[in-house]
Amino acid sequence: MPLQLKISWEGTAPGLAENRLSLSAFGEPLTKLLTGLRRIATNIVSEAFEERQPKGRLTNAARQLDIEITNLIKGSSGFDSVITVTTPVGATMPLLDLGEIAGTQLLDALEFESRGRATNASVRNYLRSLPRGIARQDYSLHRNGAVLKHVSFGEALLPELPPELPYIGQHSGEIVGVGFEPGRPEVRMKTDTGTLTLVATSEQVEAALRLRHLKVRAVTLVQGSLHRLLVLQESNLPLARLSREEAIYDRWQTVLKRLAQ
Repeated sequence: MPLQLKISWEGTAPGLAENRLSLSAFGEPLTKLLTGLRRIATNIVSEAFEERQPKGRLTNAARQLDIEITNLIKGSSGFDSVITVTTPVGATMPLLDLGEIAGTQLLDALEFESRGRATNASVRNYLRSLPRGIARQDYSLHRNGAVLKHVSFGEALLPELPPELPYIGQHSGEIVGVGFEPGRPEVRMKTDTGTLTLVATSEQVEAALRLRHLKVRAVTLVQGSLHRLLVLQESNLPLARLSREEAIYDRWQTVLKRLAQ
């Protein structure tokens, strides 16, 4: 028997009051929901068969999963659908009920994420992408009339993840470019792992020009993908502790406080 997934929403989001399903409002979220289902399936297959995939890639079995709408729910805004596993010609079916296991874990993740418990980033992206004005949402997974899992909640209280804390980094390499005002002053530095763009002051840009033919060392304040230059000097010179502390705790204390908020 097919594995059925029923989804319905209530509220003031576009189309809900008229018992319609707006593609403009729900098209992107539903694509993200399918992505969440497939990523869950990827983890299931990888754990079951020790399958190693490059980071960010979906297993072949997970790509075979789909959510196919069979009917719109009358008197409400939502739809009935089936979770399918389409096996290409000549391929073999997974040695487990991938649709049921992944579907159950999908609803588990929806329940946890709606309560503020970080469980699955893809499911969180789906909930975050839903249009404003949804007062209630229901998800039901069933087969042959038997309910396997049912989740119902109002406005999702998504988890607030802590911001990435800044840290100090050191890099060695060569100066390969700079940026001047009126644009953003910056220093571009080539290291063994690639080219870094360092946010700098005008004085640091001038110093970088003087050091452009030398091997240099840079001390930076890193937060996410942003590197802010603190110290730039020849790599063969010792990094004085006093100079480093002065640069970090005195000169950049306002920046550190702002990033820590």
